[in-house]
Amino acid sequence: MQVRKVFSGVFANFHPDLYHWLWLEGKQHPEEAKQLAWFLSLSAVSENIGYPKNAKIFHQQRGTFDCVHCRVTADDVLKKYWGLEVVLKQIADAADFQRQQLKY
Repeated sequence: MQVRKVFSGVFANFHPDLYHWLWLEGKQHPEEAKQLAWFLSLSAVSENIGYPKNAKIFHQQRGTFDCVHCRVTADDVLKKYWGLEVVLKQIADAADFQRQQLKY
């Protein structure tokens, strides 16, 4: 996989370190970069499930945010999108797996 200009979209809010690794290290590790890019692309699909509030919930679950208040939406996105909590957990677990694969 050849890494050129990249688009990270809003999911850089979820795992900026992985986008950072892809940008800096992807050329030297093309197979790992390809697998990481697959994960980043697939996880970003959930952007349509309540963003930006889903990002706040994600960070609250990770301990980086105290509050999930969002000026864009007052919706309870965990109720509105019934599978969101599971999806966010799977994204977090898969991101941790990617970090282990990249050895950092």
